[in-house]
Amino acid sequence: MSKNIVKNLKFKKVDGFDYIEFSKMIDDAYNARRRGKTHTRKKTFSPSTIGYGHGNCPRYWFIAFNGEEFDEKFDATAIANMLNGTYAHERIQKIVEETGALKESEREINCEDPPIRGFADVILEWDGAEVIGEIKTTKDESFSLRQASMKPSSNHLLQVLTYMKVEGASDGFLMYENKNTQELCIIPVSMNERNKKIIDEVFEWMREVYKLYTENIIPSRGFAKTSYACANCPVKKHCWAARNNKYGDGE
Repeated sequence: MSKNIVKNLKFKKVDGFDYIEFSKMIDDAYNARRRGKTHTRKKTFSPSTIGYGHGNCPRYWFIAFNGEEFDEKFDATAIANMLNGTYAHERIQKIVEETGALKESEREINCEDPPIRGFADVILEWDGAEVIGEIKTTKDESFSLRQASMKPSSNHLLQVLTYMKVEGASDGFLMYENKNTQELCIIPVSMNERNKKIIDEVFEWMREVYKLYTENIIPSRGFAKTSYACANCPVKKHCWAARNNKYGDGE
């Protein structure tokens, strides 16, 4: 169910300026940015998707690589959050540039085996070596957790490790911004033995998943229909369609 982004609509209408009508116009303007249902065919794995929700599901990738109608379920509030994240990235990238340590922003990262394409937020030049950084905005509660543990979320870790592995970087970091206060928490990531083992296993998983696609072998579902991963999956309808559909099995 779509949520209205303007929250002060319980008061009586006043003469003159119709703020209720204007509020609806604001919602419509946000919702007009929705991608909605579009036919999409993935050619590569997305580092920002790997390790999170449906990004963990081989069946999602099988359907995405074959091409299907994607239904992105974003309401006005979600769209506003994404835009806010984009603006925060640009603002922080500008600040990083002003430190004098920035070598490059939004570097395109490509890998052939497995096929991967993404964009690293910032590349620093540090003591003659490149350091790869990712910028994330998060709510106060999550920020406090990251700050207390000095550990990134698992999907964010996989994203920066992916870029580090492809680029051959030994060091990277996650920079979290608190949406409430604009405070920053910088968590270093090194390509130590533990992280190398983690990302090597993820790369092997992607190779196996891509092989299923190239051999036209439909993977089993990785999650229950009621799971968070399925609930937010853009191809859920097609994956769970009636029996004998083109993906082999339904409910």
